[in-house]
Amino acid sequence: MNKFENVIGYDSIKNELMQIVDMVHNKERYEALGARMPVGILLHGEPGLGKTLLAKCFIDECGLKSYTLRSNKGGDKFVDEITATFEKAKQNAPSIIFLDDMDKFANDDDMHCDAQEYVAVQAGIDFVKGSDVFVIATTNDINKLPDSLLRTGRFDRIIIVQAPTQDDASKIIEHYLKNKKLSDDVDFNDLCKMMSYHSCSDLETLLNEAAIRAGYCKKDSIEMEDLINAVLRLQYKSPDELLQKDKDEIRKTAIHEAGHIVVSEVLNSESVGLASVRSKGRSRIGGFIHKCKDDESLQNQVMICLAGKVATEMYYSDTCASGCWSDFKSAINLIRGGLTEEGTNGVSFLEFKNYCYDLSTRADDNREAVVHAELERYILQTRDILIKNKEFLEKTADALAEKETLLYSDIQSIKNSVTITKCVA
Repeated sequence: MNKFENVIGYDSIKNELMQIVDMVHNKERYEALGARMPVGILLHGEPGLGKTLLAKCFIDECGLKSYTLRSNKGGDKFVDEITATFEKAKQNAPSIIFLDDMDKFANDDDMHCDAQEYVAVQAGIDFVKGSDVFVIATTNDINKLPDSLLRTGRFDRIIIVQAPTQDDASKIIEHYLKNKKLSDDVDFNDLCKMMSYHSCSDLETLLNEAAIRAGYCKKDSIEMEDLINAVLRLQYKSPDELLQKDKDEIRKTAIHEAGHIVVSEVLNSESVGLASVRSKGRSRIGGFIHKCKDDESLQNQVMICLAGKVATEMYYSDTCASGCWSDFKSAINLIRGGLTEEGTNGVSFLEFKNYCYDLSTRADDNREAVVHAELERYILQTRDILIKNKEFLEKTADALAEKETLLYSDIQSIKNSVTITKCVA
């Protein structure tokens, strides 16, 4: 069995690594074409994404003698170990050297630009070049590595390892659920939609925490309630119960979040995976939504930001409901960013200010006038969507106030029970 079959997803990365594996096993075919083995491969990305697992699968598939270096000694001892490892690998070629978590090799300063550990690695790579020694390395923060180490001739291939895609995440969740006893009320689609993630370990931890909660509650199986609780607590640092018990405040928060849900669903269908009136993090302000499908349109992003404030204004004279001000600032920043990038007549505001410094104050005033006009236009469009989809808004707010947390299927059920009007900008 191919060792890479143990890794879920990352098909393009596995294919790139398998190219090198094929070169190891079919050297003559590649040499006949004039191709040479790349000097080394560097896998970089956030912690917990499976970089080490990918590297180990690569080593196993190559079937060569391997040497692993990890930072477990300080100062000169580790430098000596680096040098000795490269010498040993050359003596026993063909072989592979695995530099695991290379950004942790040096800890003297923030950038480690001239750290002797990296000087030793560079010298080692140059020493084994052309002697059938392959180097594969992993790093969490590539910015900590010196440019001289990252250049071609030392690492010919630098591959970024990113968080799993939604499809891959679903496969990973399914894999981690294999040894868990689930209740019949667990909806796999809801589970995938409500979980955000930065790594495979995030997904594993969330599911494990749900199992721990179920065990503590003396349940025979993991229920959807346990999974929701784990997501709220770990992803959003949300307390186990509402901090705000006042029904009017809960209703106002529900209207606010329902506004976000409705505008998001009208502009980008099936985009909300979770919504809650509970507080998020240390804030006592309640309410948040989780988007399970991104929307790259600036216009849509701005209107989704404004939707909570606009919805609140439709029902309350006090518009400073939970989250209104931060959403408002986010919308303004999005508009400003869009104007800075797009500019006017192909010239950005930043270029305009640099071109004519004396007119920079006037440029700022002009830009803020445009921002204000754009903001008013987006507010009117957002209100139009909410008014035309008032039934959807009110049913969603009612459900949020009653249940506290809505899942993807809850939102879609409400949406399917009403008539959706899509407004043209």
